[in-house]
Amino acid sequence: MISVPKVLEQQLRTADSLLGKVLSLDYAVHVHEVCHEELTPEQQDLSAIYLRTAKALFDGEASMTALADASSAHAKIRISGSRLAEEIMWVGVLAVSVCWQRELVREGLSRGELKNVTVKTVAAEAQNVVRLFSGAREATWQLVHLLETADRVDPQVLVNLIDEVSAEQAAFLKVEYAKHALARHPDARYFLAVLDDPDRLPLAVVARQAQHMMGPAEAIWQLITLVVSIEQ
Repeated sequence: MISVPKVLEQQLRTADSLLGKVLSLDYAVHVHEVCHEELTPEQQDLSAIYLRTAKALFDGEASMTALADASSAHAKIRISGSRLAEEIMWVGVLAVSVCWQRELVREGLSRGELKNVTVKTVAAEAQNVVRLFSGAREATWQLVHLLETADRVDPQVLVNLIDEVSAEQAAFLKVEYAKHALARHPDARYFLAVLDDPDRLPLAVVARQAQHMMGPAEAIWQLITLVVSIEQ
């Protein structure tokens, strides 16, 4: 059985440093959006400022001093709500630490208590918090977002996952892959034949043919569709 958290962990392990930082903040923002009802209005506002300032640093639109100020305000309000609210906001602290801890320490704006935090730490904590809040499986959103964000993904990932899908899931995916190809090439006889008889060809063959017709980006779309189908 395919384990989305395991696939996610593998992909995060190979992500470069910049992508890891971007994903960390994106994961924290998503947790705050999903769980915003657990936060007080003040916690929502200060969390948004904190994470927005951390993101703005990438574009040179904020300063380390501004981030330190936002961090101080964020820390004071973090414990003013429920225990879960504190954990939600803690994901933001972890994400900012992944991005800017060294710079804040270097400028004397932080003591550097969170030196060894990585995007995998943020992802795991975010999954735990969302599970506590709603029972949802955040790992699926995280993996799909990674796939949408990354410049490229090892094509072997899709090949490996195709080998693990069930017969029922394979039949569903063959139809989805064929429909996607036909949306751009409505007269493609190959994919019309797939719709007529999905069981005739293996999923891997259909996937490769669609990639050949649609281009390299099709593999990413196929992988995202496969991952999402696991939850259905």
